[in-house]
Amino acid sequence: MPVVTAIKRQARVGSNRFNIFLDDAYSFTLSDLDLSMSGLRVGQELATTEVEQYAQNAKEAKAYALALRYLGVRVRSRRELSEYLTRKNCGQDEIEAALERLEGLGLIDDSAFAAAWIADRLAVRPRSRMRLAQELGAKGVARDIIDLALEDIEPERELETLKSVIERKRRTNGYEDDKKLVAYLQRQGYRWGLIKEAMEQLGEAS
Repeated sequence: MPVVTAIKRQARVGSNRFNIFLDDAYSFTLSDLDLSMSGLRVGQELATTEVEQYAQNAKEAKAYALALRYLGVRVRSRRELSEYLTRKNCGQDEIEAALERLEGLGLIDDSAFAAAWIADRLAVRPRSRMRLAQELGAKGVARDIIDLALEDIEPERELETLKSVIERKRRTNGYEDDKKLVAYLQRQGYRWGLIKEAMEQLGEAS
């Protein structure tokens, strides 16, 4: 049976992970907590099935740690995390295990992600419902979740958002012409009826 010949802390500064060597060859990595709980020690013999289980657990732990760091930047959709872990060369089994664990902890929730995405976009750079739906779709959020999240945008709020967009674009060179402005707004996903209403209201207010 394979024998644990060395347990070495990874060289990276501040690392809490340890490389486990079996028969003088690197085999798998454990966190300090997992190492402590495992009871592994130099000279210990391991059955092949034990080695395979440790190796699989190590891969799943790596995927989970990568996902947590990625989530630390901002909230992510499930597909964003899956694609990120794939780019990091994690296997599909490890990815699914990590995502299921994160979902169980409430750290992955596409409904919450959609709501946060919409709130952020409307606060920083207002855009149409259609554009928001397109952006969320590109993030892999399901259509029914998108539709439900967009229900929270009252028609009056979208109209006010559009009016602020029009006012901002009017201050930009080249958008004094109505046709050019309307064409821009339609490319952003705003319906002609809503554009017309917003422009009329702004005209009445001027």
